[in-house]
Amino acid sequence: MRCEHCARKGTFSVSIERSECGRPANVIFAREIATTYEEKGLLLDDAIACIGRDLVRDERELLRIRVSIDEGLQNAFSHGNKEDPAKRIRLEVFESGSEWGVIIADQGAGFTSDAVRDPRTPEGRAREHGRGLMIMWKFMDDVSYFDGGKTLRLLRRKQERGSLTTA
Repeated sequence: MRCEHCARKGTFSVSIERSECGRPANVIFAREIATTYEEKGLLLDDAIACIGRDLVRDERELLRIRVSIDEGLQNAFSHGNKEDPAKRIRLEVFESGSEWGVIIADQGAGFTSDAVRDPRTPEGRAREHGRGLMIMWKFMDDVSYFDGGKTLRLLRRKQERGSLTTA
């Protein structure tokens, strides 16, 4: 989660709540998949099609959102479910008032903020993993984890829905 203080200071932090993520009121897309690459790709394509149709018209913004959701799915896939095809991943797209968002939930063990390293430090840059959270943090308005790190919520403020633009 990005707090205003962290945004001003340029620091990177992740909040992981023990509580469950509240159920969104207006779910416009929901699907649960097995942890397989084929299903992950289809899920991402279908979620982005829904977001592009109902929420975001700017293709540049849609690409940023796609990257953020893909990073969240990859974290659930690799770190949460440990690529176990018997475990499930659930993705929901919802809208609520002046914002909309995506919830990604896995069946892994979760994690704590102690496991997250700032990817901008020399130690963080040398690591093979760890940039996905920073990418999501950069492209979304809010990134929060719930249920001990098993549920990710990405939020965006709604923008004016003008005509379709391309990059």
